[in-house]
Amino acid sequence: MSSPVLDFVSIFVRLFVVIDPFGSLVLFVAMTGTTDTKTRHTITNDAVVYGGLILLFFAILGSYILSFFGISIEALEIAGGLILLIMGIEMVREGDRPKSMGGGQVQEDIGIVPFATPFIAGPGAISLVIILMKGAVFTNPLNDLFTIVSLALVMFIIYVFFTFSSRITRVLGDKVLKALTRIFGLLVAGFAIQYFINAIIALGVIH
Repeated sequence: MSSPVLDFVSIFVRLFVVIDPFGSLVLFVAMTGTTDTKTRHTITNDAVVYGGLILLFFAILGSYILSFFGISIEALEIAGGLILLIMGIEMVREGDRPKSMGGGQVQEDIGIVPFATPFIAGPGAISLVIILMKGAVFTNPLNDLFTIVSLALVMFIIYVFFTFSSRITRVLGDKVLKALTRIFGLLVAGFAIQYFINAIIALGVIH
């Protein structure tokens, strides 16, 4: 039997696992380890603010965007599930997020690219927030509130992780962080398969 508390926890866990603060923390430490405190603070703020805004934008307007382009929620579940499956496999295999940055001096604007997007607000996370909102905003007020609050909590956790990245890394160690990302990758792959099943059921292919 479902309850508001269980519904909230379910939404929060899915967002937490797909956005994967631990995976982003590993990359944050690797890419900003030699920078000064002020630069890391700027990168942290940009990553959390812009990443959160991108996901909030798609949470609120995602269903309208889909409607405009004639894309059904079932199609998004299949496409989003495929993206999540690829992401999950990469997380399990690599124990990290895909790296697209080369060498050289770290710039402050990496807080926006690649941290805000695609590391935080990537295709998988964007697809997920649209799916979680279950249609137009305010259609399911309690569900919408849970999704937005969960998103805010995940962004806060990322902010704490990035702010105290040096301490967290010293306590957990790089191997533990990568192990957690691999575990999350397995869960992400499970979510992906479940979205496939949900879409197939909704389309009446199976009952």
